[in-house]
Amino acid sequence: MNINEEIEIYTKSNPKSFNLHKTGKKVMPGGDTRNSIYWDPFPLYLSKGNGSIITDLDGNERVDLINNMTTLILGHNNKKIKKVIIEQTKKGVSFPSPTPPVVKLAELICDRVKSVEKIRFVNSGTEATLNAIRAARAFTGKQKIVKCEGAYHGNHDSVQISVTPSLDVAGDEHFPNPVKAFEGISDSAENDIYIIPYNNEKAAKIIIEKYASEIAAVIVEPVNGQCGMIPAKKLFLETIREVTKKNNIVLIFDEVISFRISRGGAQEYYDIYPDITCFGKIIGGGMPVGAFGGNNKIMSLWNPSNDKNYVQHAGTFNGNPITAVAGIATLESLTEKVYIDINKKGDYLRSKLSNLFLEMEAPMSVTGIGSLFALQFTTDKVYDYRSYMKNNQILNNQMFIGLINSGFLLSNRCAGNISACNTYDELDKFIESIKIIISKLGY
Repeated sequence: MNINEEIEIYTKSNPKSFNLHKTGKKVMPGGDTRNSIYWDPFPLYLSKGNGSIITDLDGNERVDLINNMTTLILGHNNKKIKKVIIEQTKKGVSFPSPTPPVVKLAELICDRVKSVEKIRFVNSGTEATLNAIRAARAFTGKQKIVKCEGAYHGNHDSVQISVTPSLDVAGDEHFPNPVKAFEGISDSAENDIYIIPYNNEKAAKIIIEKYASEIAAVIVEPVNGQCGMIPAKKLFLETIREVTKKNNIVLIFDEVISFRISRGGAQEYYDIYPDITCFGKIIGGGMPVGAFGGNNKIMSLWNPSNDKNYVQHAGTFNGNPITAVAGIATLESLTEKVYIDINKKGDYLRSKLSNLFLEMEAPMSVTGIGSLFALQFTTDKVYDYRSYMKNNQILNNQMFIGLINSGFLLSNRCAGNISACNTYDELDKFIESIKIIISKLGY
């Protein structure tokens, strides 16, 4: 398989996307306003989606296996969600006062998530983690935070540290260095954080206990999305929960991605409960959304009726009614039957792919949990950032472009997820396309 030939096929098949990208570059840096959906030589420009199928400007249809980065758990253009959005727009799109749907969405989430007694809404997962960390600092009176190496928790200074650090500067694998993700991050952010290795409970405990008197919060993803949907070991999460409780440290679960694996999120799946949970993605039904919630004691910090003893939190579009009605429709549609179905399909896909890679002796593996999955381009077990860095990026790029040309869309790191609209037939065709691409690569 020649990557240049695949890129040529891609370019010839998508001339309208190519031309619009050239126009976009004249008015936006890189042609768009969201780095996570950029890839070489240019990204697809999409015109519509229905169920599991997305259509680009050139009329090419593809099976969507990324679903706007795990957001569209019910697929595209869901009739129930579309109906409630249209009904709400007739009443108004935003108001300078609370609306009934926001209360109902809050009730639904608090009912589903055992650790959440109170919740506040924002407009992105980034805002959710930012405010959760702020709450932890206000609650504990301490400043520093802890996050895992290779974890992405949004685009703000506090957590844009050691997201994809070069191993040349990342330091000891058991005590990683904090490394700024890019230029422009404040020096104080780098100084106010400790980095722990994902899924290494012994190292995590040592680091947290050593600096416990300074640490306000530990933030962790129960499923690491950045490194390929890697599930946390239960012992890793149990250890962090135990050590944070003992040392007056707030434990934050970033469930922006992992909330889709069960009705009550990853914390229900693992039966381990944090002090604060961050939400996003599926709770907005495809609309911009974020939220953070926790126990009454911590969340009371945000109560504006407490005179001056509260943490400021404003936002023109927080609790937007259109987002709220879309979120309600989504959560009400996510019955136990739906979760069982999409998680069963995830198990099916990962099992079939694992067998395929063994059968073809391809240097690949697959990670994931529930309806989440990712292709890994290494035969080594991937369980943290350092093992993820063994991926062959050339193979990743070849597979990504090859799958687009075959009619499937993943993230450009070859991670994906299954929606309620994806069928077993689509999954079988996806597996067959991967087999063909592997064969072209000489395996």
